Amino acid sequence: MKKHIFFLVFGLCSLSAAAQNVKGYIRSSNKGVPGVVVSDGDSVTVTDENGYYALQSNKRNGYVFYTLPRGYEPTLQDGFRPQFWQALKYSVNLSETHSFTITKRDNDDYSMVIGADSHLANRTSDLAQFKAGYMECLKAEKKAAGTGRIYSMILGDLSWDNFWYARNFDLEDFMSKCKEYGYPMTLWPVIGNHDNDGATLAGENCDFLASGPWRSIVCPNYYSFNLGRVHYVVLDDIYYKNEDTGGSYNKGIVGSRNYTNHITPDQFEWLKRDLAYVEDKTAPLVIAVHIPVWKINTASPYDTKANLTSDDSQTLAKIVKDFKNVHIISGHTHINYHAHPAGYPNIMEHNIAAICATWWWTGHVSGHHVCKDGTPGGYSFWQVQGDKLQWKYKSIEQNGDLQMRIYDMNTVKEYFAKNDSALTMLAKYPERTTYSEFMPNRVVINVFAYDTDWKITVYEGTARRSAIRFYGEDPFHTISYDVPRVIQNGDYTQDWVGGKTSHLFQVTTVSSTTPVTVRLTDSFGNVYSQTIQRPHPFCLDMEKLQKDEEPAGLPTITTKGEKDTYDLAGRRVYAPRRGVYVQGGRKVLHK
Repeated sequence: MKKHIFFLVFGLCSLSAAAQNVKGYIRSSNKGVPGVVVSDGDSVTVTDENGYYALQSNKRNGYVFYTLPRGYEPTLQDGFRPQFWQALKYSVNLSETHSFTITKRDNDDYSMVIGADSHLANRTSDLAQFKAGYMECLKAEKKAAGTGRIYSMILGDLSWDNFWYARNFDLEDFMSKCKEYGYPMTLWPVIGNHDNDGATLAGENCDFLASGPWRSIVCPNYYSFNLGRVHYVVLDDIYYKNEDTGGSYNKGIVGSRNYTNHITPDQFEWLKRDLAYVEDKTAPLVIAVHIPVWKINTASPYDTKANLTSDDSQTLAKIVKDFKNVHIISGHTHINYHAHPAGYPNIMEHNIAAICATWWWTGHVSGHHVCKDGTPGGYSFWQVQGDKLQWKYKSIEQNGDLQMRIYDMNTVKEYFAKNDSALTMLAKYPERTTYSEFMPNRVVINVFAYDTDWKITVYEGTARRSAIRFYGEDPFHTISYDVPRVIQNGDYTQDWVGGKTSHLFQVTTVSSTTPVTVRLTDSFGNVYSQTIQRPHPFCLDMEKLQKDEEPAGLPTITTKGEKDTYDLAGRRVYAPRRGVYVQGGRKVLHK
């Protein structure tokens, strides 16, 4: 009798879905999974109690995908490519079936490696740097996670459109290299402006057609998934135009590869439908894009302003207004910053510096992996425990947890006044700064992942000194790219020279020889400490000369609001519950 009832129900479902042209099952352990959201990028539906779905698709996007439900993981191809989507095969008047298998997994607690801008193009030793640098970091993070769950994202510009044809390296090659190098964890990718096809002629359909290779090779250009309690949404905020401005283009490229920072209306409509299925509006919502939604003003008080065109930043904010804890993650800029847009207290944006740093050039010419704002090339490492999120920036070089670089501006000024290579660069580009505006005995600190709730405490010897935030140019990038590139090539590419940043702090000291110690307390109570002896050399290896040990006589570190205390040698006074004392980026004790 039960068997007859099953076939009757199945038959009714089949009849009701007869007019639907895309259908299938979501299964786990040979059982249908109910309530799974399925979409073609326009229509959105859910699986029934038997794991069956059906929708009428206009097949405009050419794919169907499911939103990974909480407590499951996708089937992987090549060990890292989640099979959450399939390409549609037939015209709109023909029906087709697309089914998926997922695996039940407790993943409320996990780690997430979030990188951006890998820009692989098979040039400037990028493949070797990617393999030896970022790929080894991923494997180390996977090993450190042990039996814990760990995933990853890359926030766009996996490839470099300008060299798809000139270097014969495109999105297919990126995926192939990740497989060859043993990419060790699930990768959720985001499309970037350089992941569009520069061979697409400008016109009304350019944006859609240019993203065609991404949609056929990588995955949908916008989609969603759940990991534990966190709902992730990936959006495409590049409107690719590729207008011909009469310039000279690389092989195969037919336009200037230009674009606007824009989210198309059809994505916003899909997003509303997707978020309607998210019941818990207090749980974290993470929105992944390539181009930042918000940016930092360059003058004090360093507030935020919209970065997308056509009021898209405000439109997105209004769509997510009912969510209490929204995090936007973005790349594109190759610098680090955190933005807290005024008027939207539920939103925080994390703009993450680049995997490739300065398009792989600093590693190529100087052996140091440095972004334009002085941040080491790297990634953001997130730890998720239920609805609690913590993040930390990590560099790809061996000093992976280093959170700051300290400059003795006396020696910086001396370098630009006397160093032969620096003088050669300045003779070619006399408009460049020599840092002569700094008064004697100033110290500058670059706090790579600074946020407004961080605490910065500076001591000259044992005397407390004030640290004043300012907008300026980091000198380390200049000696990592600008100077050696001019020496080797006679000039440099203007787009890749050192830029200004708002995560610099300057300190006025009394002496030119007294040690300076900097303590950073991050958003989660972790304390990082570094000391320099002065005069402190300004050179490519200066980070190695920052010392982990603090001088005697400084106040004991106490975590605010708790009884947990450490002495300056990192010895436990009381067992820690939240705060972690860190020397040189290494957690000394953590119970």
